[in-house]
Amino acid sequence: MSGKAVALGKTAEEVGIARTVEYELIDVRRWGESVVPDSPIEEGDILVYRCTDRGVRMLWASPRFGLAPNHLFAVTLDTGYSGSIRDLQDDEDLLVVAAETKKRFRDTRARPGATVYVSTSSREVLNNHPEVGLWQNAAGKAPQTGKTWIALAILLAVIVAASFGLAPVELISSAGAVGMVLCGVLTPRSAVRALDWNILAIIAGSIGLGVMVVQSGLGGYISDGIIALSSGSVPAVVAVIAVGTALLTNFVTNAAAASILTPVAIAIANSMGLNPMLLLVLVGTCISFTFLNPYSHQSNLMVMEPGRYTTTTFVRFGIPLTLVSLVTAFAVAWPLLEFWH
Repeated sequence: MSGKAVALGKTAEEVGIARTVEYELIDVRRWGESVVPDSPIEEGDILVYRCTDRGVRMLWASPRFGLAPNHLFAVTLDTGYSGSIRDLQDDEDLLVVAAETKKRFRDTRARPGATVYVSTSSREVLNNHPEVGLWQNAAGKAPQTGKTWIALAILLAVIVAASFGLAPVELISSAGAVGMVLCGVLTPRSAVRALDWNILAIIAGSIGLGVMVVQSGLGGYISDGIIALSSGSVPAVVAVIAVGTALLTNFVTNAAAASILTPVAIAIANSMGLNPMLLLVLVGTCISFTFLNPYSHQSNLMVMEPGRYTTTTFVRFGIPLTLVSLVTAFAVAWPLLEFWH
C-alpha cells in the first residue's frame, strides 16, 4: 500500500475494498506476517485478493491504493518458460499484479500459455522480456490522487465563473480543460483521447435539428397539434408535453429533444397564456427521463459495458422509473401552471 493511498488508517470495509461480486480480500500481510483483515491499513501493507479478471481491473482502477502511475497488461507466458511467477520480476521495471494461483507467487510454477497481469511503465519492457510471449493492454494508468484537489479547484473555478457569467461558457470550459493539462492533471494525449467525437457530433446535430424545426415552421404545427389534442386544458397540456418529451428523448437523445421542444413549449405558452418558463422547466425535466434506451444518453453508454447491461435491462427497469418520474413531474407542474395562468 503506497503512502499516497487514501485508504491508510481505515479498514478495508470502511473504504469499500473488502469484497464485491468480482473480488474478495482474503489476507493482509504486514512485514511478511498476516494481520487481521479488518485491521486499519498501514503504509507498506500488501492486500491479497481472490478475484475474477474483471475484479483485477476494478481494483486497479480504484484510487484508494495509490498505485504507481503505470499501465496494467495481460501477459501470456512463453511456451519455454519454466520458472515461478515471482521470477518474472527479475526485471525491476516489471511488477506481477495477479495470476491464477492459490499459493504465493514465488511458490507458483508458471504454466506456459498462462495469463498473468503485470504492471510496467513501458511497453518496451514487455517487448524485450524473454519470458513474455504475447501481451495486451488490460487497463490504463492507475488513478493518481495526488492532484485531486487541483482538479476540484479548477472544476469549482469553472462552475463559479460560468454561474456569474464572467465569460462565455464555451470559453470558460475550454480554459478549464487547458488548466487541467497545464497543472498536470491530464496529459495532452489523454485529454485528446477523452474527447468522444460521436457524442460531440450528436450534440452538434441536435442544435442544427432545433434550428430546422424553428425555421421550417414545424414547431408551430406541433404546438397547434398539442393544443388541439388537449382541448385547451392545462392538465392535458402538461400531460401531453411530459409524456411526449419523455418518449422523444428516448429516441433522439435529450439534446435533440430540447432543441425540438423548446420552441414548441414557447409557442404553446404564448397561445394559452401560460408561463413559458414553467413549461420550459417541464421540458428540461422530462428530457432527463432517458431510462428506456441505452443509446439515448451518453451516461447510459458509459455504464452499459461495465455493468453488462442490455437494451432489455433498460426497458425492464426504465418503464416503472419513467412512469414514477412522469407522475411526479405532472403533480408539480400542473398546480404551478394553474396558479400562474
